[in-house]
Amino acid sequence: MNYDVSLLDIKLFLMTIQYGNFSEVARRQDMTPSSVSRKISQLEEKVGTKLLHRHTRSISLTDEGAAFGKHCTEIIAQYELVVERIEQRADTPRGTVKLSVPVAFGRLHIAPYLSEILERYPLLKIEIQQTDTFVDPAAEAIDLMIRIGVPQDSSLRMKTFGKQRYVMAASPSYLKSYGAPLEPDDLKQHNCLVFKGTNGLQRWFIGHDKLEPYEVSGSLYSNNAETLVAGAVGGSGIVVFPTWLIGEELKNGKLIPVMEDYLVSTSLEQQLISALYLDTDNLAAKVRVVIDFLAEKFTHASDSTLCYWDV
Repeated sequence: MNYDVSLLDIKLFLMTIQYGNFSEVARRQDMTPSSVSRKISQLEEKVGTKLLHRHTRSISLTDEGAAFGKHCTEIIAQYELVVERIEQRADTPRGTVKLSVPVAFGRLHIAPYLSEILERYPLLKIEIQQTDTFVDPAAEAIDLMIRIGVPQDSSLRMKTFGKQRYVMAASPSYLKSYGAPLEPDDLKQHNCLVFKGTNGLQRWFIGHDKLEPYEVSGSLYSNNAETLVAGAVGGSGIVVFPTWLIGEELKNGKLIPVMEDYLVSTSLEQQLISALYLDTDNLAAKVRVVIDFLAEKFTHASDSTLCYWDV
């Protein structure tokens, strides 16, 4: 019996089962498809049997492959459990933390701190994924997700950093040319730059004690918030965005708040900035220190003269 089977061999085999082709496994592992295929062939030689049927456009398991895959899953689960327990007992947090964050938030409020946390914890490694799409943390092996929105019923644990706060704003040049809206109905006469995603135009909700929906329109829509911010800074119109996104523009005067006596939002429900992670009895030390570090940084941000969000 050949015992020269590595954990990488097993991982590649399980990923091939999960994704059904070598190309996707190669992309996620920063390898070439031919390298993955060669690794699987070598694994089959080591275990002495064919594990996969290779078809023109797909891959399927042999009976032996299905049985082998079941036991490999258990092996990897046991390995991860042992490593996690070792990391928790270590004086210094160590290991790789796979972090998933929204694109713009990650650029503005995660990336600037990465050097500091890596310096503070020299045995820590961070693999950061910036995406605005849905992520299944179990399937993607994500340790920690930073998400912004209305909390949903979930099996995930949540650490809330703060409440998302919105501001309506426009550039000094736009306000000089068109004036500032004083009440919601005035927006009918203004050019509103609105986010347009997969669900259509984002609605604006405005009110004093109670938020009410208002239909707005303008000459620029986009599914990228930072593009709309650039348009507003350039004088094209009015935007409604969270302060964490346009905080610097508000601070340096490139954007001016308007209708400040009104509450504004893009949702009737309170949106939160939170860390989400898989429910576990023993949270790995490497994940816990990242959560605590971000909580520390975001608390300082909320205490600043320009409040990025409410705590």
